[in-house]
Amino acid sequence: MTLLPGLRRGRVTAPVSKSHLHRLLIAAFLNDPKRTFAFDPEDSADILATKRCLNAMAQATDRTPVLDCGESGSTLRFLAPVTAALGFKPEFKKAGRLASRPMIEYPEIHSGVHELAGNVSSQYVTGLLFALPVLPGNSEIRFTSPLESRGYVDMTLRVVRAAGIEVKETPEGGFKLPGGQRFASVDVTHPEGDWSGAAFWLGMNRLGSQVEVDGLDPESAQPDRAIAVLLGRERIDVSACPDIFPVLSVVAGALPQTTLFTGTRRLKLKESDRTAAMRDVLARFGVDTEMTDDTFTVFGRPGPYRSGAFTSYADHRIAMSIAVGATIADGPVELDNADCAAKSYPRFFALFDGLA
Repeated sequence: MTLLPGLRRGRVTAPVSKSHLHRLLIAAFLNDPKRTFAFDPEDSADILATKRCLNAMAQATDRTPVLDCGESGSTLRFLAPVTAALGFKPEFKKAGRLASRPMIEYPEIHSGVHELAGNVSSQYVTGLLFALPVLPGNSEIRFTSPLESRGYVDMTLRVVRAAGIEVKETPEGGFKLPGGQRFASVDVTHPEGDWSGAAFWLGMNRLGSQVEVDGLDPESAQPDRAIAVLLGRERIDVSACPDIFPVLSVVAGALPQTTLFTGTRRLKLKESDRTAAMRDVLARFGVDTEMTDDTFTVFGRPGPYRSGAFTSYADHRIAMSIAVGATIADGPVELDNADCAAKSYPRFFALFDGLA
């Protein structure tokens, strides 16, 4: 795809938050395990994966269904303990880098104490918050290291509590969940707007565009709501909001300052190695960077970005971040793969072209 340079102006509506909708769908399924979910043309690839898996369980004639997670880490990590709690022994199908990303297997699951490292993925915590309440006995989640990405856990807590599930936080920062609970019905038709999708338009605005974004809840628990205050800062800890690192780094490269990103270690475990990918992207734009195991430094410079050929590394957030940089490039930007944006924001590039 050829991305034409130039600032964008207009109005868009934020896409559906896949983080929020994943959680609503699973809560609704736990209320009624025979419920199926219709596919929507606006669904991201990750939401389609969760709906596929839930529908396969609802329609299963035995306890060993095939669950196609695509490339969705949320789908796999949320459903692994949930399927075990419901007595399924599924075959999980995984595409792309998903098979090589960290995973906790659950051949079976029991009530009791579950210990987790808090600095690997909050998605493991979410999976247990859904699974443990439906088991017969009481359970507790304990952390062996500080919990990162706490905002995503808060999103889960809001959904499970709205579904009538009792969860108590311990003084140590873990969670106690009484067993034998039943999920109440939840409304899946009004998920929140997505701050991580809106981040690309907000990043363009920081570079001079004027795109109004409707449909965002300023009180949302989504960690990526931080984009509203982080753009332009000289020191940014992305451990709690790793998904907005790519767009933040593209914006940082165009500012007359040096920006230090900390908490970048887990970015190597995403759909791509996002630190290595963004080092390449910024180099192609003409921006110097330095990396350590847990930091990423961007040496910003004023002036237009260089045009040329770019690779998305088949990563939706890298592809859309390249588009942000393309708005201030000195010529057209050639992107090798725009289709990967469908993982989270299927209409992004159509909207991008329409605002040109």
